[in-house]
Amino acid sequence: MKKIYVIITLVLGSIIFFNTIGSFVTTAAGLQLTFATNPIVVAPGTNGFIQVNLKSVGISLSGIDITATSWDPNTVIPQGNWEVDVGSLDNGESYSVIYEFTIPSTASPGLYQVLFEVGGGNAIRQTAIIQVQDANIVDISSVTPTAISIGEATTLHFNITNNGAASLRNILFIWNDPNKLILPVGADNRITIPSISAKNHTEVPVVLMASSSISPGVYPLTITMEFYDQTGTRQNISSTVGLQISGTTTFDVVLQSSASSTTTFAVVNTGANTASSVVVSIPNQLSYYTSGSSSSSIGNLNAGDYTLASFQLVSTSTNMTRNGTSQLPSFNRSGTGGQFSGRNFTGDRNAFMNQSFFGSRTNQLLVQIAYTDVFGIRQTIQKQVSLSSGSSSGFSSRVGTRGSSSSFNGGFSSQTQSGGSNNSVMYVIIGVVGIIVIVAVIQLGRKKKLPHFSKLSKGRKE
Repeated sequence: MKKIYVIITLVLGSIIFFNTIGSFVTTAAGLQLTFATNPIVVAPGTNGFIQVNLKSVGISLSGIDITATSWDPNTVIPQGNWEVDVGSLDNGESYSVIYEFTIPSTASPGLYQVLFEVGGGNAIRQTAIIQVQDANIVDISSVTPTAISIGEATTLHFNITNNGAASLRNILFIWNDPNKLILPVGADNRITIPSISAKNHTEVPVVLMASSSISPGVYPLTITMEFYDQTGTRQNISSTVGLQISGTTTFDVVLQSSASSTTTFAVVNTGANTASSVVVSIPNQLSYYTSGSSSSSIGNLNAGDYTLASFQLVSTSTNMTRNGTSQLPSFNRSGTGGQFSGRNFTGDRNAFMNQSFFGSRTNQLLVQIAYTDVFGIRQTIQKQVSLSSGSSSGFSSRVGTRGSSSSFNGGFSSQTQSGGSNNSVMYVIIGVVGIIVIVAVIQLGRKKKLPHFSKLSKGRKE
């Protein structure tokens, strides 16, 4: 009966050994052994230990010693004394022995055995198993882009790297937002990566969207990767990726009204975020300039709100001249291909006309908007506003006249043209009056000379 009991105990101990990861129990001759490896899976370049637990069952034991007799010295390097004299154990008494070891950083992944002999009465031999895996097998090396906009579907690209010496297959990639405000679009949050070769990487695309109820800021995404390593052990690697919910916003600029001296624009915050310290400006450009201030501060602008900004705009549109010359508006500029001297431009006339005069005829006005986003960063955007021909009546205009000089003289307005026409009419009138005066004088002279001629003719006849 006692033999049957021992056999049953050994069978049960074997079953427990093969079905328990990192620990097992063996009982023989009144001595119970329990082995446990900690950690269960040891990474190269780290330390671990095997804990041997002894317990006397039913009888008292003496002369007990434990010795590690066999292991792979290139992979398992003992730390301290691996031969321990336990002595004696009374009935029911327990004792634990720690065997520390180091796994070199060059160790290959796999299963490694350490054979122990327990002496005292009947000797017992038992094997402990050490599981070695690659260090830092899978990493997230990069994520692009790092920011998304609220309410817009965005594709994030996760770059997954296999740092190990062997290929990995069927890697389950799971991402999750603890706040439930960033959700997947068109699929769930689980992606299976078929394989990643050793020392290689792959890209995992994830389509997600931030809820409209989320506030701009930085939010965590929890990433979990599950796979089986070469030892057959299921690995679970978790990491956190910070994702910025964009604090930028968008604007629309619309022509609101145009009077004889003032042009007013409606500036609308069409984004989902508040814009602070908003300043609207008219930058330097060929088509228009401002008479007076070129910037207007409109304060804070909430999402969906609008406000008005007014400027005194002056159009710089010009016409071609009769002799291939033209007029510039009466303000100083500097440009390529020539330089201004006061109001005169010298240089390549044709190039200047092509780049400046023709370009200045456009009805597109460039408007610049500067604001502070929710992250406290100053942002600047530019918008183009179409100004119709009908609205141009509200602008001051400077129209050039034709001249005979090859240089361009600025400062001529539409009144100059009227003055030139009046002078021409005046010259014509003066000429006509002069001709009339000359004719009158001749006629008067003839009338005074007629009697004299008559006397002469009479004297000849006599």
